[in-house]
Amino acid sequence: MIFTRRLLQLFILAPLCLLPAAPLSAAETTTQPAVDLPQRLYHRISPSLVAVQLTWESEAGKQELIGTGVVIRSDGLVLCSIGLVDPRIPDEQLTDFKIIVPRDNEDDEELDATFLGRDERTNLAYVQTTRPQNWPAVQFSPHPIHVGDRLFSIGMLPKAEGYRTYLMQTIAAAELRGEIPHIMTTSGLGDIGSPVFDSDGHAVGIVNIQANQSAFLNAQSIFERIQSPPMFFVPANDFTWSFDDLPVAGIPMKLPWIGVVQMAGINKDVAEALGLKNRPAVEIGDVIPGAPADHAGLKPGDKIVQINGQPLRRGDRPEELPSIIRRQVIRMKVGQSITLGLYQGVDQPLRQVTVTLDEQPRRSTLAKRFYADDLGFTAREMVFYDTYLRRLPSDAKGVVVAFVKPSSTAATVKLQVNDIIVAMNRQPVDNLEQFERDYKLFRKTNPHDPLVLVVLHEGQTQTLRLEPPQ
Repeated sequence: MIFTRRLLQLFILAPLCLLPAAPLSAAETTTQPAVDLPQRLYHRISPSLVAVQLTWESEAGKQELIGTGVVIRSDGLVLCSIGLVDPRIPDEQLTDFKIIVPRDNEDDEELDATFLGRDERTNLAYVQTTRPQNWPAVQFSPHPIHVGDRLFSIGMLPKAEGYRTYLMQTIAAAELRGEIPHIMTTSGLGDIGSPVFDSDGHAVGIVNIQANQSAFLNAQSIFERIQSPPMFFVPANDFTWSFDDLPVAGIPMKLPWIGVVQMAGINKDVAEALGLKNRPAVEIGDVIPGAPADHAGLKPGDKIVQINGQPLRRGDRPEELPSIIRRQVIRMKVGQSITLGLYQGVDQPLRQVTVTLDEQPRRSTLAKRFYADDLGFTAREMVFYDTYLRRLPSDAKGVVVAFVKPSSTAATVKLQVNDIIVAMNRQPVDNLEQFERDYKLFRKTNPHDPLVLVVLHEGQTQTLRLEPPQ
């Protein structure tokens, strides 16, 4: 249930104060009436919820983003959903991080903060105040959750509502498998980023990114959130292990891979025909040349049925199996080894293949960029996936179009995102550094002359003539 704003003001909302943030004691849960639990939990946890604010500064302009944060360490370490800092956004475009501490009878406190980074293993992100604090922290704990358990979550209302905290009460309805295990509830939870508690006051999960739910406190009104609240949360045992291995500011996390880009879960009918009834299995598609899987001898068509001697973890659908394997791998360390059990046929022993994990290739969000503001497009460095997805040689030259400003000269001639610029003014383009240098020189010496680009667009070569603004 959710209290109306008027009821919140009358009965729930209280001045924020630094109260202990430990689970409710045995005395509290046995000597106090059960009806008091939601109120006591609300008052205890509210001081541990803050708003995380940042600026997304892209070529298209600046945009303020705000989301719910949970204090998980007393010195000012705050957890938030990765939905607030979309992994598709380059780190360099995320600036001016702040932590806003809501106040009831005075102005909200705004503190400078450092973005530590995203943890794509758990779909969480972390922010730290630049100055140490002494805040009450939420202590997440992997307590078991059963269908029928009474649950509570505490969320934060949008900016327009003053970031007031609010309480939601529900029941655990089902345990869902899949790439990310979820608990489904009978009614709504708090907004994205809200902690979830059991009837003993233990923090047992967090409401994380899910379909049709906004992670932004400045994007929706209270009425929109009431009409369609989140219904799922991630249990604490899926992410608390990562608290001892947090991102480091300015250093992208090293994520491992085996070098198999395409995998497919084997459906029931095919599994029975192969003699794999009741055995989850994944068929390997493409193996990247020179990647760990290639070095280990994996081939397209191999069927994985075990990892490190254990059967594959089941999903609710066969299509989820490849994602489950990828997530299991990404939670390991670069340099670790993983042993895959490959199916060879009925009554045949499994073929055991050991793969030493390597670091994932650099992604486009970490590539250097250059914005040609007069013509309205951004070029970036080429990365592994640019050549692989286009079946180009790994040493192919050029730069990739990463942004095209609407109504700009570049947009007028139909230059498009993901086009590869291979030549400029009849000169080959080798890399971003050379492209930026030659572009600036040409613009300086020939400010009114058109720029002629040769690009690869969906496998076809095109020549585009970009007239500078007059």
